[in-house]
Amino acid sequence: MINILSTWTLLGFIAVNILFLDRVKCIINWNGNNWAMSCDFRGNDLSNIRTSGELCGEKCAQTQQCTHFTWTQYNGGTCWMKSGTISKSDAFSTNDQTMVCGVINSGQQDTIQWNGNNWAMSCDFRGNDLSNVRTSGELCGEKCAQTQQCTHFTWTQYNGGTCWMKSGTISKSDAFPTNDPTTMCGVVGARDDTEWVRVWEDNFDWNGGVDPNKWDFDVGGNGWGNGEQQYYTNNRLENARCELFPGSTNGRLIVEARRENMANSQFTSARLKSKGKWTYGRLQIRAKLPDGRGLWPALWMLPEKQTYSNTYWPDNGEIDLMEQVGYDPLSIHATVHTQAYNHMRGNQPTNTVTVNDAVSNFKIYTLDWNVDKIEMFVGDDANPFAKSILVWKKEGDWTQWPFDKPFFVLINIAVGGSWGGAQGIDYNIFPRRMEVDWVHFYQRR
Repeated sequence: MINILSTWTLLGFIAVNILFLDRVKCIINWNGNNWAMSCDFRGNDLSNIRTSGELCGEKCAQTQQCTHFTWTQYNGGTCWMKSGTISKSDAFSTNDQTMVCGVINSGQQDTIQWNGNNWAMSCDFRGNDLSNVRTSGELCGEKCAQTQQCTHFTWTQYNGGTCWMKSGTISKSDAFPTNDPTTMCGVVGARDDTEWVRVWEDNFDWNGGVDPNKWDFDVGGNGWGNGEQQYYTNNRLENARCELFPGSTNGRLIVEARRENMANSQFTSARLKSKGKWTYGRLQIRAKLPDGRGLWPALWMLPEKQTYSNTYWPDNGEIDLMEQVGYDPLSIHATVHTQAYNHMRGNQPTNTVTVNDAVSNFKIYTLDWNVDKIEMFVGDDANPFAKSILVWKKEGDWTQWPFDKPFFVLINIAVGGSWGGAQGIDYNIFPRRMEVDWVHFYQRR
């Protein structure tokens, strides 16, 4: 009798849960018709890869046989790609608000019919939600244009009509078609000559030395004009190397400062210089910073040549996308230097923002360098432009704006110096490293 009751109790529990699952399915809110938060698909794992949530759908679309996906925070962010006959009705809701699930539309890119060059029906852009507002479809583009950092948008009928405003490097070719004829997507102020194209990159996806076809090294230990105490080595694995993330084909650059004697210096480190050089464009670097008293990491740019006056620096300019000092590791500084404005005069254009997870998570540092303005941002994968650090507008002659010649990228960790060593050096922290997931440079078409 007890066994019979237990069996009926179990069957009743299963029945209630089936009804419950059927009910929670209906509360899944699909964004742009193809993806949703707090949901999952059962089974059918095809493969998985470490990536950010907004790139999961794109990874699935690029993977043969992948028809749907789930993204979770497992292992720093994992995209679980799946295959098989599936629809959105097969998804079920979860209690994890960070999870994402989605289906891949099989439509072809050329089915999107752009109206007036800027918007189309039955299309969407993946990821990068900036904000959303309830409005009619015809006002969505206008709302995006009025919203700071909004570059593209999707409108759906969700909640009576919602405009999903988004930011980031985008073009119409990034849109994908949907099966919902009421969905609309668009870009703001898009013209062929204002769309970004990636012209240079290094993703560091291997184990071993730095690619000598893409990088040079500054070498030496002469203080580098700031009283620094490290000796910069030449493509030495102990100080600069590429490492794959565990269990992944995705890698990153490791720049490591070490406590060891070399050429009359007590520390070693690395200072990389890109062989690529550009005038104007967008530089993006995804990096995780070190902490520790005495460190001074930087992501920055210097001019290729001495064009103005008889003095290379500061007359020909410097752009500091990211500087941080280890005794204040959550403060991110962006600065420009010119002959008229520099730290020797104490009047350099600079600004500081607080990034609470700068040393615990990868952040994206962005420089937008235009003919008449320089802007620098820090954000994450969901919104690389989340925080504006510094805006510097062109004024005057070359003494105030020398930023019209080719510049190259530098990545380094200094030890000590006038700023990094202002509160001394903690000799017990070493080795310390900065990790760079990738470096991308874009220019307008």
